[in-house]
Amino acid sequence: MPHTLLTLNYDVLSQILALISPHDAAQLALASRAAYALALPRIVSDVTLGGLYHKPGGSALSQLTAFSNFVLSPAPEWLGAPYARLDALQSLHVMRDAVRVRKNGVWTVDTNAVSLLSAVISRARNLQKLTLWGSDALFAAFPDFGLNSSPSIHTLVLGGDVPPLPVLAHAFPNVRTLEFIAGGGSCAPDWALFTANDTGDAAALGAWQKKLDRVDAGFPILPLACPVRRVDLRNPLVSDTYMLFCAREFLRRTRPVVLSASVSSELTEEELCAVLDGEVVAPGLRFLELVGDRCKGVKEGSEWMTHVANTLTTLQIPILGISLSITPSIPLMIVPSALKASHEIIRTPTTTSEPVDLVALARTIVEHAPSLRFVALDLSSAPGGSASKSKQAWFRVYDVGKQRKVEQVSESEGREIQRKMRSFNRWD
Repeated sequence: MPHTLLTLNYDVLSQILALISPHDAAQLALASRAAYALALPRIVSDVTLGGLYHKPGGSALSQLTAFSNFVLSPAPEWLGAPYARLDALQSLHVMRDAVRVRKNGVWTVDTNAVSLLSAVISRARNLQKLTLWGSDALFAAFPDFGLNSSPSIHTLVLGGDVPPLPVLAHAFPNVRTLEFIAGGGSCAPDWALFTANDTGDAAALGAWQKKLDRVDAGFPILPLACPVRRVDLRNPLVSDTYMLFCAREFLRRTRPVVLSASVSSELTEEELCAVLDGEVVAPGLRFLELVGDRCKGVKEGSEWMTHVANTLTTLQIPILGISLSITPSIPLMIVPSALKASHEIIRTPTTTSEPVDLVALARTIVEHAPSLRFVALDLSSAPGGSASKSKQAWFRVYDVGKQRKVEQVSESEGREIQRKMRSFNRWD
């Protein structure tokens, strides 16, 4: 028997298919029925519908209709089970234009397309990740959208206009990770900043009260009144009373074990303490990741990290690990020489490398937080940091008698510890 590609072990073939693009997999599928059956999971596993703004109107809607009919129709016997096509779908990304049609010169949502999309979502038994842009319009056009959705959907990613949480929780009760996309999803909807009471908001979340594991958003979501193991706040917290109140209330309601947040480097110790109040807000916090937003240089970044250390003394949070990094300040705009006056002396901007002792900085942080067992520091993105490895360090903390030792570890070991700490649960 001659050896061909299709005679290879399936484990080997799956590794090969993972390295080729969906387009190349589609070309392979044209070779034979055996090649089609082999390539189909790669073609259908991760699908994006829409985003065809550069093509004639209706192209995205036709794409969604054709794809939905393809996966919902029974597969031929030689391919396997009747729903072999639909079972291969693992990730689905739906853009706004995928359900829009132009009627009387106005773009509107096509109810039939939304109904068809809902049927795909409910029958896709292996669909794990669903990304929806403009989901508010989907529910407005078809109120039953997403009902009886596949229990395999564990990650829901939302962008643009988003319906209230009770609507989402009712349609997708098995979601464990909720993410709001940066950009259109970073602007808080009106419902996210208003709340009635903890009991009422929690009851409206249904199954999410016990199943939701992670929330990744650019803004606080006050109606989310249930424990969430990991919370990510991407938009920097600035010195604004209402913003800080919303962040504090959000953390009080979710009580995260792992918190990743971006904070202004100019936030005062009192303001940071108000948000991270250990007794009220985060009594169960175990791993804290903070990003100092817009530090002017390595020196300012080091001072901000020391400032955070002082805050830990006041908070007395029993955290086991902390990761501190910074983002650079907005650089000054360089005017091209052609636009400058001829008599003006052109100066080339220079960046000097600023020395920093990360070991001493780590020891200072450890002194302010007796419960710490791990510290990660990163100043490489600061102006003057030059993205050098010497501006990044990871430390393991342990006790020897009555003394605390701070030992620097390798990058690979440090990142592995960070990965494990991000997976902390309430009993860790």
